[in-house]
Amino acid sequence: MVFLLISVIFSNVVAYIVPKHMTRIEVYSTALFSLSLGLTVDMVLDVYLNVYGYLEEGFQFTGLVTNVGLFPAMGILFLNFYPAQKGLFKKTFYFIMWTAFSLLYEWAALISGFFYHSGWNLWYSAFTYPLLLWLLLLHRCFIRKKPV
Repeated sequence: MVFLLISVIFSNVVAYIVPKHMTRIEVYSTALFSLSLGLTVDMVLDVYLNVYGYLEEGFQFTGLVTNVGLFPAMGILFLNFYPAQKGLFKKTFYFIMWTAFSLLYEWAALISGFFYHSGWNLWYSAFTYPLLLWLLLLHRCFIRKKPV
């Protein structure tokens, strides 16, 4: 639980203090979209299918803290620094680095004990994170009314 609380505090402080390349409405809508996406994915994979979860099976307050405290900040950070004006190589590299960071964080969460796998593994996450990041990017394109 200490790992989660440190993560939530750190990510929110960083998301708050970094120079923004997003408008207020983009930050606000990204936070809400990230929260909604996280809650939806967790409801299906954690509560309904029970392939992973927080601390123990079923709904956990820890999962809610993760969704509310971590996912919006990470969504904002991902989109804030996305290299939209750069070439395909840099965009792809950015996705790979965020996927690697997400996998490393998930692994650390597993080691700390606040997260568990039950039919899920890091390989599934390696394919899922790019999809979730792409959905965040589509959200930004929708808000900005611009192509990916």
